[in-house]
Amino acid sequence: MAGGRGAPGRGRDEPPESYPQRQDHELQALEAIYGADFQDLRPDACGLVKEPPEINLVLYPQGLTGEEVYVKVDLRVKCPPTYPDVVPEIELKNAKGLSNESVNLLKSRLEELAKKHCGEQQGWRGLTPTLKEVQV
Repeated sequence: MAGGRGAPGRGRDEPPESYPQRQDHELQALEAIYGADFQDLRPDACGLVKEPPEINLVLYPQGLTGEEVYVKVDLRVKCPPTYPDVVPEIELKNAKGLSNESVNLLKSRLEELAKKHCGEQQGWRGLTPTLKEVQV
């Protein structure tokens, strides 16, 4: 049977990844997916970072980019040292084109998503469709 918790496909003889390794792999995936819309907010993000992840992702409705976008929001995620086995703090900032009610609904859905996937590397996939669902 393959791997341990949070490490699909890893062999039995391989040690499980540490929290910093798992966090680093997730950050690399997020940066590849979100590109310029991904920002590592930790002070020493360019070097060997020992702090848990703290990131900002700019979210848009699925399929929209550039000047045609009238809805967007910054998702700030602050992870505890034992992430992904503990739910991160989620904050939404700089909302554009969303009512306060929509921002609150989006935050609730993101928190549910984080709780549902606690213990897994999340990659925060599915956030853009969630934003599209609540836009007004």
